[in-house]
Amino acid sequence: MGRRKGYELHTWESTNPKHDTTANISDTMLNSPVYKSLTKNQRLLYVYLKKQRFGTRKPARDFPEVVAYQTEACFYFSLGQAIEYGLYTESNKGQYYADMTALEEKGFIRCLSKGRKGRSRSIYLFINEWWTEDDRKRQRERVKLS
Repeated sequence: MGRRKGYELHTWESTNPKHDTTANISDTMLNSPVYKSLTKNQRLLYVYLKKQRFGTRKPARDFPEVVAYQTEACFYFSLGQAIEYGLYTESNKGQYYADMTALEEKGFIRCLSKGRKGRSRSIYLFINEWWTEDDRKRQRERVKLS
């Protein structure tokens, strides 16, 4: 069986469609009450976190001995990257930490390892704790049917 072909970007989506990555957000997430409860800055931050899923450096590669990092849902992120992307400034770093905490508390990410300024990046994991109980029931039904 061949490898599944990925989504091909259009020229109106990218200046480099053949080699660019995407940060997909599903319709069910966009319409979930929990996602809608995020501030606009938190939503934008989440989009940039999703971009990290296809980052060139992954915790799994850097720490092969750590079982918890051996998933594609694991990624690096830091305040420095958020500043580089233009999401925050050094003077409003408190808002960055508040937004990351909100994403954790609302069940979108989990911090696995806190980085140190200038030394190491934090390691996060995408999680589905934002799902409602109805979402969980539907998922259990889908698993039963398959």
